[in-house]
Amino acid sequence: MLNITPMLDLTFQLLFFFIVNYHPSALEGQMDMALPVHSENKAQTPDQVQEINPATMQELPADLTVLLKTQNGGEQTGMITQIIVRDRAGDTNITVDDKFEALEKYLAKAKEGLTNKEDIKIEGDSRLKWYYIVKVMDVCKKAGFKIGFGPPPDLG
Repeated sequence: MLNITPMLDLTFQLLFFFIVNYHPSALEGQMDMALPVHSENKAQTPDQVQEINPATMQELPADLTVLLKTQNGGEQTGMITQIIVRDRAGDTNITVDDKFEALEKYLAKAKEGLTNKEDIKIEGDSRLKWYYIVKVMDVCKKAGFKIGFGPPPDLG
């Protein structure tokens, strides 16, 4: 008969050692975004919820908006198929590449001529995978912008 008590004891000691010595990174999972300030909930039950009127929504003060488009069907559904940067002068198509180098260069160049050099707005299609939105957020942060979000352009 095999005595498993010492093996269990050793297993729990190893488990305790790794739990005690694990120190997660301070920035792990943290995303700095421009979100609305906390306010008191007005609706206490679902039937008290009011429809959102687009005319009363507060517009973000960003001079630049990054529009991310994806296909409706096919193997590229959820992937970025088109990047458009909208500013006061109009829309600019950016080449889609794996490392978003073209977007990074364009944002660094465009930032010089902006009046609001801090804020940028990202609007991604509703079917776009979150992975790609986070990648674009990283590029915008690297360019020195504070990130806000707009509604998905494909939902009107």
